[in-house]
Amino acid sequence: MCFLFLITTYYLMLAMPSLVLSPFPALILLPFLWLPRSRMKAILLFSILLSASLVLDRTSYNLTQREEEVKEIGVVALEDGMVKKNGKYGFPATMTYSSDGDALFSSASGEVYIYSEKEDVRAGDRLSCRGAFSSPAFFIADEVIPSSSSPFREMRKKAEAFIRSRLSPLQSSDAENLSLMLLLALSDDGESLISSLSREKGVSHVFALSGMHLSVISSFFLPFISLALGDKTGRKVVLVPLFIFTFLSGFRASLLRALIFRILFTFFPDSDKESIFSLTFIIHAAISPESLLRAGAVFSYLSISGLFLLSPPLEAFSYRIIRLRLSFVFNSISCLVFTIPYSFMLFGTYSLSGIIYSPLVNFLVTIYMGMLFIFLFFPFFPSVLSLLYATIMRILSLDFISSSFDTLEAYFLLLAFSLSPPALSFLKRNVLAYILKPCGTLITRKQKR
Repeated sequence: MCFLFLITTYYLMLAMPSLVLSPFPALILLPFLWLPRSRMKAILLFSILLSASLVLDRTSYNLTQREEEVKEIGVVALEDGMVKKNGKYGFPATMTYSSDGDALFSSASGEVYIYSEKEDVRAGDRLSCRGAFSSPAFFIADEVIPSSSSPFREMRKKAEAFIRSRLSPLQSSDAENLSLMLLLALSDDGESLISSLSREKGVSHVFALSGMHLSVISSFFLPFISLALGDKTGRKVVLVPLFIFTFLSGFRASLLRALIFRILFTFFPDSDKESIFSLTFIIHAAISPESLLRAGAVFSYLSISGLFLLSPPLEAFSYRIIRLRLSFVFNSISCLVFTIPYSFMLFGTYSLSGIIYSPLVNFLVTIYMGMLFIFLFFPFFPSVLSLLYATIMRILSLDFISSSFDTLEAYFLLLAFSLSPPALSFLKRNVLAYILKPCGTLITRKQKR
C-alpha cells in the first residue's frame, strides 16, 4: 500500500500539485486510523502527504518581479555544475532573491536552472548570477559571483584532486571520464558518446549514481570489514564508506535516498520494507526537500517501488514455469514499468531496449567499479579498465533493438505482460476459492503445495 501511495503522490506532485496540497488525499486515509492493524501505516501515509506538501511549498516557482525585468538572482546550487550537451555548462539551483540590477531587490523561490560559462560550482554554494531569463526556470548568466561556499567544499576538492591523480595512469581518456562519472558523478566532456548511447539503449540508470553503486561499494568493503569486526558490526561500519561516497558526489538525490534506506534497514532490520520505504521519503523530505523533485530522485523512488512490488511475483511465476527466477530480466522490466510514464512526461519518448541491454551492461559496470576501487589503491594494469570500457562501448554500439517510442502503445503491452502473472495468481487464489466455498472446499497455501 505504501509503495502505491508514494507512486501516486509522486505523479500528483508532478502533474497536479494543487491536489496534493488539498485536504482530499488525507480524507481518504482518515478511516484507516480507526483500524488497529492499519493505524501505523495510515500515520506513515499521512506523514508522506505532509512531507510532499513541504516539498511543493519549498520548490514552487515564485518570482515577484516580471522575468524580463530581472537582471540578477541569488541562488543556492543544488548539484555540482557540469558540462552539458554542446559544451554548455549548467547547474540546478534554488532561488533566494531577484533584482532588476539597480536597487530593487525582491523575494524569489523555487528551482531554476543556470547556464553560464564554465565555473567551479559545487552543491551548497551561494551565488549571485547576473544575466537574464531565457524562459521560465532557465537563467542565462553572464557572470557568476560566489557569495559563500559550502563548508565541506575544500574537502571535496582535495578528494577529487586525489582521485584524478590516481586515475592519471589510465591509457584512455574515455575510460578516465567514465571512472570520474562512476566515482564522483563528474564528466569532463559533457555529452560523451557513452552517455548518448546509454540513453539510446535505455540504460542511463546504470551509469547515473544510485543505490546500485552503493551496493557495489558495500559488496567490495563488507567482506574485509566483517572479517576484522564481525558481520553484525561490519554492516554498520560499512555505512562509513557509503556515506563518504555519497558526500563526495554532493549528496545527489538518488544516492541520498539509497543511503537513508540502507541506514534504516541496518539499524531496524526487523521492520517491513513498506515502513522503511515511507520513512526514507519522510526523512529525505526533511533533509533535502528540493532534491525530491529532481529527476534522479523520482526515477530512484519509482524504480525501487517496481523492484519491491512487481519483480517478486514475476520471478515466482517464472520459477513455477521454467524453474528459473531470471531476476536480472524481471528487475529491468519492473523498473521500466514504473519509470516509463515519467520518462515519457520528461522527454516525450522512451526505450524498451533496456530489458535486453541492462543485465549485461549492469554486470560489466559492476566489475568495472570493483576493478576501479582496486586500481585506486594499486594503480597497476590500467589496460584492464580500458578493455572493460571498450567492451561496454562495443555492447552499447550494437544495433539490436535500439528504437525509441513516441506513443504509449508499446508501454501498455509491457504493462499487460507484467501484470498478467500476479493477476492470474490473485484470481486463482481468491476467485476460485470463493467459487468452491459453497461446496465446502477450502484452498489453503499448504494444500496447493
